[in-house]
Amino acid sequence: MNDKLRESLQYLKQCSNIENEAFKLYETLSKKVNQPESSLILGIAYNSLKNAKIIQGILDCLDLTEIENKNVRKELSELSTEINMLENKISKINNLGYLVSCEMLKESISLETLLSKIYTIYLESNLARVIVDELSKTGTVSLDSFKKVFEYFIEEKGKDKETITESIYILEAKEKENRRQITPIIKYQNPDSWIHESTIHSFSSIPVNGIAES
Repeated sequence: MNDKLRESLQYLKQCSNIENEAFKLYETLSKKVNQPESSLILGIAYNSLKNAKIIQGILDCLDLTEIENKNVRKELSELSTEINMLENKISKINNLGYLVSCEMLKESISLETLLSKIYTIYLESNLARVIVDELSKTGTVSLDSFKKVFEYFIEEKGKDKETITESIYILEAKEKENRRQITPIIKYQNPDSWIHESTIHSFSSIPVNGIAES
């Protein structure tokens, strides 16, 4: 296996790992919020799981024995770890509350944006062509059809961000109504004072530019 093919397979393997971790995160988050936000988030979770399985299906067509622990992208590995840490932290919280739920949803938008960038960078590199050339040895696979899979992922991420935004609007509307109902009884002095430690990791701060340059 040549170095470029190994690099491309490793990149996709890490993308599959990230999507699997994103699935776990969204699934856990969906259990911590109420309807209809719960169903909306769960739908995004299964989009990530579907993407992971599609990528794994591509990888299963090729020999992966030579790619483990080689050509690992530090940025992708760190992102996968960050998502896992966040999922573990969220899983231990019984009730996220309005403020943390909104933070988590906004962070989810950053995660979806980052995944879109990761796929875009992959398509703009020469790594996709390397896999297509290898797959063409055993069947007919065009570069355009191969790229359409990842273009679909990118398009779907855009729709997922719209869904997350809709969930935030729903939460904000609920909170506004709750506050309207209890305002005559309780006057909030500092509604954010109970937050002592951030429950989120800033995915938007993870650099991705250049990670797939070839």
